[in-house]
Amino acid sequence: MKTISFIFYKLLSAKGADVKIIMNMKKIFLFLTLLLVTTIAMSQIKVATNGNVAIGSNTTYSNCKLKIAGEAYDIAFSFHNGSNIGTYQSDNGSGRIDFWHPMVGWNNVRFKSWSLGSDSTLKTNIHSIENATEILKQIQTYSYYFKSDSVFIRSDSLDLRKKDYGVLAQEVEGILTELVDTAKGTMFVNYNAFIAILIKGFNEQQNEIEILQNIVSAQELDLVELKSLQRTVIQLQDIVNKCCETPKSGMQIPDNSEELQLPQEDAILYQNTPNPFSSNTEIKCYLPETTQQAAIYVYNLQGIELKAYPLSQAGLNTVIVNGSELPAGMYLYTLIVDNQIIDTKRMILTK
Repeated sequence: MKTISFIFYKLLSAKGADVKIIMNMKKIFLFLTLLLVTTIAMSQIKVATNGNVAIGSNTTYSNCKLKIAGEAYDIAFSFHNGSNIGTYQSDNGSGRIDFWHPMVGWNNVRFKSWSLGSDSTLKTNIHSIENATEILKQIQTYSYYFKSDSVFIRSDSLDLRKKDYGVLAQEVEGILTELVDTAKGTMFVNYNAFIAILIKGFNEQQNEIEILQNIVSAQELDLVELKSLQRTVIQLQDIVNKCCETPKSGMQIPDNSEELQLPQEDAILYQNTPNPFSSNTEIKCYLPETTQQAAIYVYNLQGIELKAYPLSQAGLNTVIVNGSELPAGMYLYTLIVDNQIIDTKRMILTK
C-alpha cells in the first residue's frame, strides 16, 4: 500500500515533456488504488495463480473455479469431480449440475415450474416405444422415507418426516438401464422418461379395452340372433309335427295347405368370416331370382358409409372386405335389396 502511494505521489509531482503518458499512468494507479480500497472495505477477494477465485476468504479450492464463503458452509462451483465439492457442481463434464454438499449430502430443490427440451430437431434415432404395458408390469413401486430426513424426528420422538413414493433404482437398472445414473456412489432414476412409457402403456390398454368392448357387443348381438333363430326352429318343428301327425279314427285331415305353405324365397345376409379379422374377411349373402338391384354397404358406428359393394347376380354372392383399407374397430354392414333393408350385422377389425 505504501509503495502504491509513493508511486502515485511521484506521478502527481512529475514534470516532463510527455505529459500524456504521465496522465495515463495516473489514471491506472488511481483505479488500482480505488479497487484495493473497495476490496478491503467490503470483503475479501482471492485470485490464485491458476485462475481460481475466492470471495469472502483468503484461500481458494484447488479444484473449484469459484468459491463463495458463507456463514456456515461454502458454495463452490466446480467443473470436474474433486474432493472439495460445494452446493453446486458440474459432474465431470456430463452436462449435469449436482446440488450436493459434503456435510449435508444431496439437497432438495424447489422451483415453480420447469420445462424440458423436446423439440424433434434436438433428437435423433427416434423410435416408437413398444410393449410399454409389459415394461410397466415389471416395475414395482414403494413408499419410503429418506434416511437424511431423520433430522425431522424431534427429541420427543415426534416424527415430522414426509413419506415419499417412487421406485428403487437398483430394480429399474435391470429393466431400463438407460434411465439410471450414478453420482458419488448414489444411483438416480430419470422419472421424466417414465411419462412417455406411461402414455404409451395407457394407449395400449385403451386399444385392448375398445377391442374387448367391440367383441362383447358383437357377442351380445350374436346371442340375440341365436335366440331369434331358435324361435324360428321351434315354429318350423311345430309345422312339421302338425303335418306328420296321424289323424284319429273318423277324422279327416283338414285342407290347411295354405297354412303349411312355406314362405317365398327371401334374401339372406350371413355373418362375415372370420370375425374378428385382421387382414381380409368374407361377407356372403343370398339373393332371390326376382332381385332387381342389391348391394352390401359398410358403415362405422356413427352411421357414416365407408364402402359399397354392388351385387349383380341372383343366388349366393361373396364380398371380400380388405382390412388394410380400414382402421381397427367395429363396423356395421347392411344388405339392401330393391331399396329395402334386409339385415344388418357387425364385424370387428383388429390390427
